[in-house]
Amino acid sequence: MNPDAITLVVVADGRRARLLEQRRIDGPLHDRPEWLADVKEHHDHGAPSHITHSGDAHDRAEKAFLNNIAKRVDAVISHNSIDQVILIAPPRALGHLREALSPAAAKKVTGSDAHDRVDATIITLETAVHAARFSHAA
Repeated sequence: MNPDAITLVVVADGRRARLLEQRRIDGPLHDRPEWLADVKEHHDHGAPSHITHSGDAHDRAEKAFLNNIAKRVDAVISHNSIDQVILIAPPRALGHLREALSPAAAKKVTGSDAHDRVDATIITLETAVHAARFSHAA
């Protein structure tokens, strides 16, 4: 494992997302809101995402949002020296996100965390990234 690998951390919940950069393994995380500057959040005033049924309007909007995030991940990878990707999202959103990633981006995924952490602190995310990387290596 290259200790100087640059990791893109994708945190999403189907409505909102954050992209963070980790310049070395287990180094500090840095929010990179500029990487999502023109991606609109999905606003749903209805039921929470875990209550909806597949095929309804909310599900289609959530999938479209996560498809946009996956496209943005591809762009960030192609314009930056990203070596690894870690995905953090609730199980349903994580599945949609994994499906939407390009094969090149999917090959860079080195771990995931199936929890809703879009509002988490940097310290909490650093702990989750470390655990995701460790569980992937085990």
